[in-house]
Amino acid sequence: MILTPVLALSEIEDEIEVTPPPNWKPSNSIDTSASMIWFQNSTKSVFAIVKAPNNLVAPLFLAGPLLTGYLKYKGILESADQLNFGHNNHGYRYFLNLSSPSDLLNSSSGLIPTKDFLQEIPQGYDIPYQGMLILTEKHGGLYAIILLSPTDSFNSILNEINPTLGSIHLTKYNKIENRVTTCL
Repeated sequence: MILTPVLALSEIEDEIEVTPPPNWKPSNSIDTSASMIWFQNSTKSVFAIVKAPNNLVAPLFLAGPLLTGYLKYKGILESADQLNFGHNNHGYRYFLNLSSPSDLLNSSSGLIPTKDFLQEIPQGYDIPYQGMLILTEKHGGLYAIILLSPTDSFNSILNEINPTLGSIHLTKYNKIENRVTTCL
């Protein structure tokens, strides 16, 4: 009997490398290599990095302006610009005025996984929120970076997560499996 080690290449996977915001609790509902959500209980704020579903395959140069028009049409867009952030990331940034957190989720056209995201905001906490949404593209995939916070604490929370925004590195990697085969 001969044992032969074999390397087998699996699939290419998305990965988010980020320094989590301090004093924020990671979500129990979603935490994968391609989507992460954190919650700050004291302010009822949510910060997330979410990979868009694979069936949303518009390039950023089309998706960014389309989302700008859509958010404006929905009446929640305060301002929009483009920015560079983190490790060679570029995207469209939207500042939003929301009568409630569910306004963003209802306006995202499937970009944000509503079920996972809404679980992080306590029931009955539908007060005016401000939001920041960054839409970016890496390796052919769209990502949404979202901050939702009650209006009265939004600016201080945005300043608090700036180091986290600066640490974001969106990558792809080859998942490699080691296998041992037996030959008789």
